[in-house]
Amino acid sequence: MTTRVNKFNQRSLVGILAGLFVLGALSPAGAVPQIESTYGGQSPWFQAELNSMAASGAASYRGGMSNILNPAGLAGAGAFRIDLGFAANHHEEDRFVPVFDTFDNAVTDMSIASNQNTWWNGGFALAAQLTDGSVPLNLGLSLADRYPFAYRFEEEIRDPNFGSSPRDQIIEERSYEVSGTLRNLSLGLATEIADRIAVGVSVHAAFGNRDERWTVRDNATDDANGDGSYDNADFWSLGGANATFGIQAKVHERLTLGLAYETALSVEGDYEISTYSAGDEAPSSDMDFESLKYPAYWRGGMAFYPRSDPKTVFTTDVVYSDWSKLEDSRWGDDKPFLQDVVDVRIGLQHTFYNNMNMRFGFRRYDSYADDEGGNSVWSAGGGFPVLQGELSFSLELNKLITNDVPHIFDYPADYEVPETARVDDRRFRFGIGWAREF
Repeated sequence: MTTRVNKFNQRSLVGILAGLFVLGALSPAGAVPQIESTYGGQSPWFQAELNSMAASGAASYRGGMSNILNPAGLAGAGAFRIDLGFAANHHEEDRFVPVFDTFDNAVTDMSIASNQNTWWNGGFALAAQLTDGSVPLNLGLSLADRYPFAYRFEEEIRDPNFGSSPRDQIIEERSYEVSGTLRNLSLGLATEIADRIAVGVSVHAAFGNRDERWTVRDNATDDANGDGSYDNADFWSLGGANATFGIQAKVHERLTLGLAYETALSVEGDYEISTYSAGDEAPSSDMDFESLKYPAYWRGGMAFYPRSDPKTVFTTDVVYSDWSKLEDSRWGDDKPFLQDVVDVRIGLQHTFYNNMNMRFGFRRYDSYADDEGGNSVWSAGGGFPVLQGELSFSLELNKLITNDVPHIFDYPADYEVPETARVDDRRFRFGIGWAREF
């Protein structure tokens, strides 16, 4: 291993260190639907190779990202490995309300708001073999998004009176935005305790922020309500830690099983509420110290290596998380609906004779905030040799199935609008990454 590292030239080393610095400093954000913006999205981006296979890896070696899925996978590190990557997240959301005829029959759906937004994020991972011999010990280090919060909504309220001047004038401009990400800086260790059995443990330092802002610009200041403009915001700085324990067993030369348990993550930090209404000379603010306890996770999976030439790998994971046990110090006696989640992930990788890889994946998981909602994610990607490593890309299409949800803003009293809107939510994500072993 030492000989390989020494052959690694200084220019490449400087480039990798610069890449790590840029990715670490990159402002992280991942698109999520409105119902997941409160406590974070359920489909974060790790690396292109991993996400193109539906983020399955409880029974596989995923470089330093095994820290999150199953730290026992780090035992597969035979050399120093580095993973770098970034992703673009595109979110489209359309909102509809039913239109009724004079007999109160729903005739069709009418679009009341349409939004499209794009965010960027990135991460890195390292894996290395520390010792060899009778007691091998491998290490992993990673930085990745864990709970992204990014969501943005904008709409205009127009005068429905046909006699208004100018006609169809904008009465209000309203926007709602959630930004920030809770990230994990993870360190893991793994070893083989017996022939074909590996165990591992990783610790995660969680840090980040969640900022929420409501803005209304009231252009009809001459009505009975006067100037109803306001700008309200919440700022929450979060930090905490938890751990993951895992085991992998190679029960057959073509079958590996894995099981991991991640303890509940507790985060806390300063929570500032800022309000600024029309007519106020300056914003008013209030500061508290709030805490949040996320669910624990059970991850079980298998990796199957059929007798094929070229090589093919099938991976399947089932993840269970007890979101119903989430705790939020801001609730008081008013606890919202949350349900436990079952997440099924299926991945496939096929390697061609020229060492190019094709990857496919499918995920289906419930929404923790909607008892009839769920997400279906289709993914694909590939990898090919570049700069003595592998350049990978991933494409993901996420379709959210949800019921009607309450409006973010109240409508004027003279508007006849149903209390809820049907949301059509789509997310498209493109990722690119580079991995190399030395």
